[in-house]
Amino acid sequence: MRIPLFPLRTVLFPHTALPLHIFEERYRLMIGRCIEQRSTFGVALIRSGEEVGEAAEPHDVGTTARIAQVQRLPDGKLNLVAHGERRFRIIALDTNEPYLQGDVEHLASEDVDAPGIGEAAARVVPLFREQQRLALAIGGQWSREIELPSDHDALADYVAGNSELPAEEKQALLEMLSLPARLERLVQLLDRRVRALTDLWEEQRRKKFAGERLN
Repeated sequence: MRIPLFPLRTVLFPHTALPLHIFEERYRLMIGRCIEQRSTFGVALIRSGEEVGEAAEPHDVGTTARIAQVQRLPDGKLNLVAHGERRFRIIALDTNEPYLQGDVEHLASEDVDAPGIGEAAARVVPLFREQQRLALAIGGQWSREIELPSDHDALADYVAGNSELPAEEKQALLEMLSLPARLERLVQLLDRRVRALTDLWEEQRRKKFAGERLN
């Protein structure tokens, strides 16, 4: 199937939301057509090039996005929220339209019923919650309980999409079709992230305490 493509400097996962500000004419045209036809578009991380200007080269694996909310601005620009739906792999690119299009095949997660999936998911959840708690605490914000998907596949994608990880790490997770492997990699990445945030939080508290003692 052929879908319009939106190469970005971000990775979209299924089961996650993506806010977008649409200002380039080519993407206003693309989004307008998607709204009219109630169709999806594809989001793919940029491999080379830039978001603005000449068409960028995207990574082969991306995620289809469905428009959930649209705000039309007086100058013709758009604010929208899109929801990630399905992984895809680009088979061929088409540059006949002002925006990039791709012939794609959908991808599905593998080994979703493998032994130990529940245990792996149970290791991911507390690490993700601790990461969120620490990040908010460092920013001086109160943490709140986040409702996480109960489905293990959806959980892995939600956590990957909502964790502060480098784009290339996220892309690697998106391309990882094996659910057990994806969950195991998330445990490693989140553990590393939690340890880094813990060190930062403790350093912040030490500096604050030292300042209070001096005053």
